[in-house]
Amino acid sequence: MGDALMTTTAFLQDTLKLTAHPLQRAGAYAIATLAKVSHPETITGDQFRAVVQRMIGDLITTSTIAKGQPGWYLLGVSYVLWPNCALHYKSKRTREGITAWRTCPPAEKWPGVPCTLCGRPAAAWYGKGDIPLGASIEHRNTTAPDHEGTPLCFPCVTSFHALPYACTAGGGLLNGIHTWDERFMARITRSEVRDNLQGMITRGDLKGGGGTFAIEFAALKALRWWDHRVTAGVQTLQFSNNNQDQKFQSEVIEQPLAEWLRSTVRSTDRRTGFRYLAQAQATAKVSGLRMLAWRAFNQPEQIPSRAIGWMRDQILNPPKHAAPGSIPASVPHLAPLIRSYLTEVLHVLESDVAHVVAVARRVADVVADDDKRLKKFTVATRRPNDLKAWLKAEIADWSRKRPADAENDSFISVRQWRVLFDSGNASWSARELLFVATFEELATRGAKVAAVEEGTSDEDFKTLDTDDQD
Repeated sequence: MGDALMTTTAFLQDTLKLTAHPLQRAGAYAIATLAKVSHPETITGDQFRAVVQRMIGDLITTSTIAKGQPGWYLLGVSYVLWPNCALHYKSKRTREGITAWRTCPPAEKWPGVPCTLCGRPAAAWYGKGDIPLGASIEHRNTTAPDHEGTPLCFPCVTSFHALPYACTAGGGLLNGIHTWDERFMARITRSEVRDNLQGMITRGDLKGGGGTFAIEFAALKALRWWDHRVTAGVQTLQFSNNNQDQKFQSEVIEQPLAEWLRSTVRSTDRRTGFRYLAQAQATAKVSGLRMLAWRAFNQPEQIPSRAIGWMRDQILNPPKHAAPGSIPASVPHLAPLIRSYLTEVLHVLESDVAHVVAVARRVADVVADDDKRLKKFTVATRRPNDLKAWLKAEIADWSRKRPADAENDSFISVRQWRVLFDSGNASWSARELLFVATFEELATRGAKVAAVEEGTSDEDFKTLDTDDQD
């Protein structure tokens, strides 16, 4: 290999390049954080080599720690992430053995093929011992002919080596967060690296921390305290590279929901409504915030439905101190927030919104100042057929009582009816919108509001509402 080419390729083995692999990206951002730079591709060769030496030093330190003692955590992670690595053999668990494992091979030993991830010259063939969820280099039927594993450049494989700094361990898995929004990815990783560096010093086990749905809650917390518009979805990564129990699970919040969740901290009205929204998601075993975080990744369409069900219960079962005919204090805050979810996240069509709001105003005309009628409407919204029956009765009553000069002023038009009942799955969202739009209208008209209920006792809000930006 010529001197000029040797210099160029050697340079490529100490500069990071982001690829399309989420785990490589997570590790690359962790290296950037350790190097104290904002973006992986701005790391200099000297900075990269210094981070490699630091990670080698961390491995050497943990290699002598007994299980359960502070500092063992990184050694424990190695069983989840790097099966059969140098740390797991007494003969190789030495300074020399660990250093050899984590050192770039000399140029004359490079395989002469491009890196699978970035296309630059590969430094060696790698397998499951270095690549999360990769194939063993012993299984030749899983690689291309004449390939002794997966070819990777040294910066790309080092990114995989940096995953313990970007991900936390718990429940036998490593848990991380990824996004294609580069600034947000840098922010998330800085927070994870900070916490993991502390854990590497103090933790002696791999027991899960952070409570139920910890990774989903961590993503929600990061979104709530991000100061910029989120430009991409957010993904959780949960995986194990253990030989006996290899696993991979990924959950995704799409960009509209990620941005909506972030927006809930940006205004006083939305923040108040958000507390009620979280309270509405709670189950007997899981707090509202954590259940909300999990549903955001797994059942986003259920979030408004759960909130509407909770709001309906508040209306039908008011506290004893509530004045007759009043609506719960949560309604003026929660109803507009649910409406924003339906329109901004579930994308109810603007034309349909206009039709539903027109019907909501008509409903408000007949239920305002009539507590019995309001409760009948609220009960009817539980089932489509009950709502149809209620509307038909009101249509007939409206026809009898409307003024003589209002011949064309119908209670509900044919088009509005079709939006509510004959538009397939979209009608579910339209009916939910009708419920919240009616109570928005009542609040706007000055409906009596019950005294403010006790605030949520969800302890997670203490963590969520603490800005931990570094």
